[in-house]
Amino acid sequence: MNVLSHVRPGDEMAATRIYAAGLIQKLRPFFGSVDAAAEFLAPHLQRDRGVIALVDGRVVGIAGYRLDGHGLFEPKWRHFRRRFSLLGTAIRMTGLALLDKEEQEDVLPMGGIAVAEEVRGMGVGSALLAEIVAIARRAGKRAVRLDVVDTNPRAKALYLRRGFVVEGRRRLDLLRPVFGFATVTVMRCHLDRDTGSV
Repeated sequence: MNVLSHVRPGDEMAATRIYAAGLIQKLRPFFGSVDAAAEFLAPHLQRDRGVIALVDGRVVGIAGYRLDGHGLFEPKWRHFRRRFSLLGTAIRMTGLALLDKEEQEDVLPMGGIAVAEEVRGMGVGSALLAEIVAIARRAGKRAVRLDVVDTNPRAKALYLRRGFVVEGRRRLDLLRPVFGFATVTVMRCHLDRDTGSV
């Protein structure tokens, strides 16, 4: 397995499809299906804000992050308007903004991690996470922050194993009918640059 700190040209759709499949619970209210989400998002993937894992040259995992004001996907209002009504555009942009993480000076927000089903349990998620932490260190950050939904205990267990700690919880009671989950756990990995450990 190889891990790259960027998405290779030509891998945008493959990477986006894995991302959409892994985060479909969050994306379904806005796009309906993995195919629709991937088709819409792939042209707006920022290749330098994605870390990918390759097996035999094929993308099998992706993790995104926000740095210097730019995240993994950056569709604009005009892109939504080409596909959706005015109201549909407003709803989608507002809803997706709720899922986005605010950037802080010394914290790298991670925007999601997704691994192809056929390679889960083979260390792909851990490798992607390690590269995100390395990017945070190179950027001079003191921590990596992420949110994990209460319906994804497997992801939470991965983050705990990799040195993340629970920082708090956010309730999304009013949005539960939309997303299908009510609680988001906020997790943070404090970086120890002296030892190089996570």
